[in-house]
Order: sequence, then structure tokens, then C-alpha cells
Amino acid sequence: MILPALNLQKSYDKVKFLTILQFVMVIIGFTSEALVTKSMFYFSFLFQTALLLGVFNFYFNALSNLYYSYWNLSLILAIYYLVSMVRNFAVIGYPMIGFLFCLALIFLVMASYIISSPLYFPRVHWWEYDFRFRADIRCWVEIDNQQYMGRLSDLRRGAACLELFQHTNVGHPVQIHLEVLNQNFTLHAEVRSKREPIIGRSIVYGIKFVNFDLEQKQRLKLLTNYWRESKKIKIRNKFALTQK
Repeated sequence: MILPALNLQKSYDKVKFLTILQFVMVIIGFTSEALVTKSMFYFSFLFQTALLLGVFNFYFNALSNLYYSYWNLSLILAIYYLVSMVRNFAVIGYPMIGFLFCLALIFLVMASYIISSPLYFPRVHWWEYDFRFRADIRCWVEIDNQQYMGRLSDLRRGAACLELFQHTNVGHPVQIHLEVLNQNFTLHAEVRSKREPIIGRSIVYGIKFVNFDLEQKQRLKLLTNYWRESKKIKIRNKFALTQK
């Protein structure tokens, strides 16, 4: 695992920083526990240390490449932190070591919340192939004065997932033209992440809406509420069809 240069003004770098803090807290706690229990002199300590370093290496790589395996590893680590915390508080009787694992768990929860944004890990309904039941919103995307057809989904926390066949770079500004409830309007956004799936499928961009004046906020709120209601209706329609 190579430590990168971090800009803590960016949410993605904050997550990396919190992950590094997790690593530091766990290594200190794990080593301290081995010292006080005198298990450091056994082969099991070396094996567990190698296993822990290997898991953290895969974990950081999953985060760096935005693999969905990040969430599986997060769950495994959260269980390990919780068990270690309880063991040190209630069984071994070393609350300071337990506090280190408690801090690691807090850092993990904070990082998971930040990274769960559509900018990085959009909620992909991989089981849903029928577009009749997907809550995507059709839109026109303007890039460098050229317009392309796209789809918006997973509108949360001032961000969204944009599916588009046109290539553009991370950091590039885009304009989203929409018609919602007989209202035509434009939202300004910036590309923050990019996922290129298999050949023949659209590129998935994580976009952050910008230029938040009062009018833009109201339009984004209208769009978000419309998407949520459309999603509920399509889910109900799907279950109604399957029950017939």
C-alpha cells in the first residue's frame, strides 16, 4: 500500500485519510494487545499480522479503484473492530486498547458515509434489466456546446449518477437539460468520477451539481423528489405485474 498525497478539501481524499487512520489505530491496538497478552512470541501473531496487512492492502486498493468489494471488506473489518473492542473492554480488561478499535470503527463509519455518495458508489440495481421498472430520468447533456442523450439515476446528497455513451474527462463541467412535470430547466454540474463498463454499455459518471443559487436549489429539489416518487411507483408497478 503506497500512501498518496492527500488534499483534505476533497471528500475522496478525506476517505483515504480516514482509512489510513483506521490502519494506524488497528496496528497500534493489535500490537498492544499482543504485548499485554504475551502472544507476540507465537507464530499465530506473525500469521495474523500478515493477514491483517494483506486485508488492508486489498481494502485500500478496492477504495482506490472504487471496486464494490470495498463494501464487503468494510463489513468484515467492522465486525473485526467490534469484536476486538468488546474483547478488550469486557474480557481482557484493557479499555485503552478497546478505545483504539472503537476509534477505528468510528473512522470506518465516517468514511463509508462519505464514499457512499453517487459520485463514487452509485446504487446500481444490477438485477433490473427491464427499463420499464428503472427509475432513470431521460435528459440531454451538453458538453462543449454539443448535446447528447443521457439518463440520470440515484439522485442523492446534491449528486447523481449519469449514464452516457459520450466520453468526457473527470473535472469537466456539463449542463443537464430536463423536462420534469411539464417544466423545462437546466442544471449545472461537474463530472467527479467515471466508470467504464463492458463494451456496449454506457459510461457511468458521478456528477456533482454546482452553482447553487435559490433557483437551482429549487429545481434540484423538484428533480430529486420526482425521481424518488417515480422509483416508488415503478417498484409498485413491478410487484403488481409479478403478482398477476
